[in-house]
Amino acid sequence: MNPEPLPPIRDLLGRTFAFYRRYLRLIILVTFPVVAFVDVVIGAGLGELTASAHKNLPDSDLYIGYAAEAFVTVPLVTTCVARAVVLDRVGTSPPRARQVLQEGFDLFVPAFLVVLVVACAAAAGLFVLLIPGIYVAVSWYFAVQAVSVDGRRGFAAITTSADLVRGHWWHSAGVGVCYFMVLLFASVVPEDIFGSLAIATDSYALVVVGAVVLDTVVLPFIAIGSTLYYLELRVRAGMPALR
Repeated sequence: MNPEPLPPIRDLLGRTFAFYRRYLRLIILVTFPVVAFVDVVIGAGLGELTASAHKNLPDSDLYIGYAAEAFVTVPLVTTCVARAVVLDRVGTSPPRARQVLQEGFDLFVPAFLVVLVVACAAAAGLFVLLIPGIYVAVSWYFAVQAVSVDGRRGFAAITTSADLVRGHWWHSAGVGVCYFMVLLFASVVPEDIFGSLAIATDSYALVVVGAVVLDTVVLPFIAIGSTLYYLELRVRAGMPALR
């Protein structure tokens, strides 16, 4: 095991921004179709594309939207972006959108399954007591990276994440908080712009468009950062080099 401490969070953010800028076109080509398809299908199914902006949507519609993002959009974006990071790190050839999408979709089912298990465990922990839920959420957060980077499946992916985070839990939690703050900050302007446009035109469809734009921009940034951090944890644990 490498005793060297993990790099400061600002360094991780800097490398995330650098990768994001370098592969911006690839990121948009990979992320936009996934986000747009899920959001438009859900929006159409719930009647949001034809709804008035002044209509109060039922809470159940919001829950369905959150679930679709958590269990479909985020795992797909994460697997695709993680494969792009790995291909870039290995360096045999630059990642290409078609290859990244194909590999990401091939990994979706095992990624979905581990996300489902992690979400259920974290929710159960939060229901019983707040602290266990937070601990599980941080410790098991990198299960999708374990699927995408190391080919782990099922509980092997979850235990890989837990093993890597062990001894770095507080640092990992700090990284998560920093990226969550980036997400909140990046959400303010698009939500205000598209929310105002939706009210001005009385069309909730513009809220859906705003969600597509926001997710296309923000979700890959989070996926890049979490994958780069996972790679740092791998090095500290002495895991084999990427292939």
